[in-house]
Amino acid sequence: MKKYIPIFIGLIFFIGCQKNPLLGKWERYGDGAAGSIVEVENKGQVCNGRLIKVAGVLNELGFFENDIKWRDIEPMSASRWKGRDLIKQLDTSGTLANVEYKDVYFTLTNDKELEIRWYAREEEFVGTIQRWKRLP
Repeated sequence: MKKYIPIFIGLIFFIGCQKNPLLGKWERYGDGAAGSIVEVENKGQVCNGRLIKVAGVLNELGFFENDIKWRDIEPMSASRWKGRDLIKQLDTSGTLANVEYKDVYFTLTNDKELEIRWYAREEEFVGTIQRWKRLP
């Protein structure tokens, strides 16, 4: 039994030292919100993403720096997570009419690119897509 203790301690150290690949800064690209930047940080058992730069249509929709854009991000697999995305909607007069968090899925397509999808149902593979690239 004593010979397995170093292996067990090494395994705990290895698991604890693995870095969550979502952590860091991500810049949106390819749509009207391109140039917006979110920084993802650990918050206990989940991760949250805070806007550190607001660009494009996100300005028009009433987003601000330090808004928690993504919250309650939990792992589903090594390259997929579920969480919630902050959505702001304006009425026809341009006044903020609705603020809510919608369920989304995060997929790391490679080490430097992230896709976020909204689904009508979890099983669907269609929906609104946001694309983000990792910043150094």
